[in-house]
Amino acid sequence: MLIPDNETEVDFLNCEAISQTIIETLKHNRSRPLTIGIHGDWGAGKSSILKMIEKDLSSDKNVAVLWFNGWTFEGFDDAKTVLIEATITELCRQRSTVGKVKEFANKLIKRVNWLKVAKRGSGVAFNIITGLPSPDQIGTALSTLKDLAQNAASINPSEIPARVEEVAGFLKPSEDGENLPDTIHEFRKDFQELLQEAKVDQLVVLIDDLDRCLPTTAIETLEAIRLFLFVPKTAFIIAADEAMIEYAVRQHFPDLPVASGPLPYARNYLEKLVQIPFTIPMLGAQETRTYVTLLLVQSLVGEDHDGFNRLLMKAKEGLKKPWLGASLSQTDVQEVDNAKKEGLDLAFVLAQQIAPMLAEGTKGNPRQVKRFLNALIVRQMIAKARGFEGLINQPVLAKLMLAERFQPDFYERVAAQAMTSDSGKARDVVYLEGYGKGAQSDEKKKSRDKKVMTSEKEIQQAGADKWLERDWLKRWLQIKPELGNEDLRPYVFVVRDKRMLSGESGSGALEALIKRLCGSQLEVRTAESEVKALIEGDANTIFSVLRERVLSVSSLNNPPPGINGLTIVAKHHHQFQSEVVKLLGSLDPKKVGLWILKGWNEAITESKARDELKSVIRGWETQEDNSLLKQGAPAALKALDQGAY
Repeated sequence: MLIPDNETEVDFLNCEAISQTIIETLKHNRSRPLTIGIHGDWGAGKSSILKMIEKDLSSDKNVAVLWFNGWTFEGFDDAKTVLIEATITELCRQRSTVGKVKEFANKLIKRVNWLKVAKRGSGVAFNIITGLPSPDQIGTALSTLKDLAQNAASINPSEIPARVEEVAGFLKPSEDGENLPDTIHEFRKDFQELLQEAKVDQLVVLIDDLDRCLPTTAIETLEAIRLFLFVPKTAFIIAADEAMIEYAVRQHFPDLPVASGPLPYARNYLEKLVQIPFTIPMLGAQETRTYVTLLLVQSLVGEDHDGFNRLLMKAKEGLKKPWLGASLSQTDVQEVDNAKKEGLDLAFVLAQQIAPMLAEGTKGNPRQVKRFLNALIVRQMIAKARGFEGLINQPVLAKLMLAERFQPDFYERVAAQAMTSDSGKARDVVYLEGYGKGAQSDEKKKSRDKKVMTSEKEIQQAGADKWLERDWLKRWLQIKPELGNEDLRPYVFVVRDKRMLSGESGSGALEALIKRLCGSQLEVRTAESEVKALIEGDANTIFSVLRERVLSVSSLNNPPPGINGLTIVAKHHHQFQSEVVKLLGSLDPKKVGLWILKGWNEAITESKARDELKSVIRGWETQEDNSLLKQGAPAALKALDQGAY
């Protein structure tokens, strides 16, 4: 049974602490307008918290709860009016039998329709500061009228009055005697009257997936909240990754200074809109262990199983004080279902073994944990379908998958050795597990390294020693069971389909992400959250591919495809910053354009890498093959020292 990877009302992560706090905040502030933010990376559980809030509030007849998914309406009409219209329509649907709700709603919908006409006619943002049409609005109107006059012969005469009226509608009072500023100012009043007529003590609008929208959509949705709907008795709960919203602000207002006072403008803008922020913490090792246990048990017995629900309640009690280290015991798991003790035992042991490294590798991201477990389940299903289920041991497969996902170069070496061996054993694993048992003391290793190694065995061991430089692999070697005596060929065979089955880590998804990182600046920026969430192995893969693509470009007068993607990878995975600088230093100065002097301040933040970058720029300053690069280097150095490079 696969683990569903969608929002849920069932809380495995003790997120009820956040949802209940938000509900209490709403209860004690019903007469005030509120905006609450739920922040976290993609897959952290934001949508699930919204579901919990919706479920708890649905029983209160004095509260109207609406759900709005910004991503669903991406590309439809004007984002401002979409949110406004959706809010009014859904409220009317829920309270259609109360008083004159329909009448009030229809009046507001007419205002929304007028706003749509004004938006189409003007082609620019509403001017609510002066209350007058802007020069751009007037210019657009005159241009439209001129076009109407020039093409009068080809226009149906019956259409002309409507076209003229549309143009004039936002330059003079409407039929109701209101112009655009009047409409905006009166809208709030009418909206408050609608809430009163609907007998609503509080309107709660849950806004999901805003961080998946394009910058314009995200900003217009936030502006609609503040300009039109932010009235007493309203609360907006916005689930979004803070970094993506801040990026949207920077894109929407490109001419703003970087910062004002101690905070960037993008942060100030977000804090102005969101009064109360909640950040979802990443899972620690203990929490991941409990989470993996619950997911595996659920996959065995189902979500509605009484025994599972008892286990879930016990897990929540332990998660309330994770620092005490209280966790589910094997007895707790066995008691879920006496008829499935063997499978439950296996699930418990597996969770204890893989959870710590899974927590580290996924950075405590619940979605990534689910995807790993689903890939494990699917591969066992494939083995069963192909007739060699008996050759696949789940703990062995899980351990091998950890290496595959988090140390792909090591896995590829192990897989190659297993497939070329008559016994299916991987030489490096045999050697490394022996080393872990103390078969190779530090003294013996040093003594061996001093000898001239001529035997095949010694050469092989020298190649395996490099893996011991990685702390991750040292910990991996301690996970049971040992793999040195296992025939790994069936596992490698079933994992051949790995990249098609492992979700966001799969090659299909990685290839799609790489394609976006080689695209426009906007495409690269919209992929930033995904880059940030990459595990180490996938980050290595993507960085290597992007570097190769940059180096394969013959003309470097303009930024080569992939260079912007490299900056984002280095920004969020600091181990690549020095590698990026080395790449820059390896490029032929004669071939590069001035783009190479700009844009690195955001990506190169580590002191060592910044020093290396300065050294590279000084080299450009002294070279004679590219005069423009030589002239621009001093200013780039100065800007780098000032933090504006």
